[in-house]
Amino acid sequence: MRRIDIIKRAGRNLRQSKGRTILTALAISVGAFTIGLALMAGEGGRLYTNSMVDAAGDKKVIMVNKKIESEKKEELPEYNTSEETGEEQLDKQKAARRSKYSMSDADITKLRKISHVQTVTPAYSTAGVAYAQSSGNGKKFALEIAVKADKTRAELAAGKLDNFMPKSGEIIIPNAYVQQLGFKDAQSAIGQTITLGVRSATQGNEVAKEMALKIAAVDKESDTILYYQPTLRISTADAKEIYEFSHDKSQPNEYSTAIVTVDDEKNIDVVKDEIGKDYSAYSIQDIRKTLLTMVNAAQMALAGFGGLALLASVFGIINTMYISVLERTSQIGLMKALGMRGRDIGKLFRYEAAWVGLLGALIGVGLASLVTLLNPVIASFLKLGAGTNLLVIDPLQIGLLVIGLVVMAVISGWLPSRKATKLDPIEALRTE
Repeated sequence: MRRIDIIKRAGRNLRQSKGRTILTALAISVGAFTIGLALMAGEGGRLYTNSMVDAAGDKKVIMVNKKIESEKKEELPEYNTSEETGEEQLDKQKAARRSKYSMSDADITKLRKISHVQTVTPAYSTAGVAYAQSSGNGKKFALEIAVKADKTRAELAAGKLDNFMPKSGEIIIPNAYVQQLGFKDAQSAIGQTITLGVRSATQGNEVAKEMALKIAAVDKESDTILYYQPTLRISTADAKEIYEFSHDKSQPNEYSTAIVTVDDEKNIDVVKDEIGKDYSAYSIQDIRKTLLTMVNAAQMALAGFGGLALLASVFGIINTMYISVLERTSQIGLMKALGMRGRDIGKLFRYEAAWVGLLGALIGVGLASLVTLLNPVIASFLKLGAGTNLLVIDPLQIGLLVIGLVVMAVISGWLPSRKATKLDPIEALRTE
């Protein structure tokens, strides 16, 4: 008997028991729906993560910090009975603690000698800034000043930056501060000035210098920017000037971190491994790996529930096919008596199982695909911005899922089909 004829006959047999067929297919569709949704969510999550990370940071940059040996027991400071005053002893303790957590000029020099390192920029402290005075209303504000030390993406409400970086003498202000700084809107702030009052360590930490910086751009929060915080941002050159003016020259230079730029993106892991021997180092790729691990874990958890549903449906298929064999025992005997081979009868029942698996897979995948229409609602609920899709259909993944479910159904129908092939035609014909 031709294979196509067997397939057609299998379809006709299933139509004769529509209720049972649909119920079995629906059991499969639950698992197909859950796994399909997991695949779509995983694909969408990975695409969103990659786009967000790619937009958020420079892939050739490594952040370097002093490595702290957490496993090493820290010795408690003992009181010194020498002639040193308590204040002097406290200063020594603070200096020792700073040296433990801070990087020095020697550390910066050491990093610069590493192969494939293009630049090493220390993170200069801007703690010496006492206030920021706006030309918009003349008010002085006690604001934190951040340093824009790498080409991290900046979403601009107004203005223009060269490679997302401010030049010396320029400052970036957040859109959230525009009106409080005395400007009508973001565009009207461009070209205005923010004057920073800088303290001097040699003059009792009194404000001894003012730096007038031109507003070059107004940035704003964006869905593609990681860890955005509204703050005033200046160039590394201006931060260095502030640090050198406010820093006590009698004390060594100290930096909280250093920004290492690699000559080529492909060398990022090699350089990071080398730096990691003596320092703590991480790149934007490490953030990507962490986020993708979380996405994959969530996907696996959701797919696990689908797998449990499919496991239950396997037993449903086996039970359905066994019942079908029992109900059609006399029919099987007749087919054998008319010359139909046992292997063709086995194929008939396996194709019936395949039809059930295909129907269930298509129903489940179809319903999961319809859920993608809710992408705008999901994005709005999670405040991800218009155009963000967290459920993305990968045709290859969905196609493999459908094929896999059909194969699963065929395997599930193997035992009942084997029973059908072994029926004795005479005994089968006697069955009522």
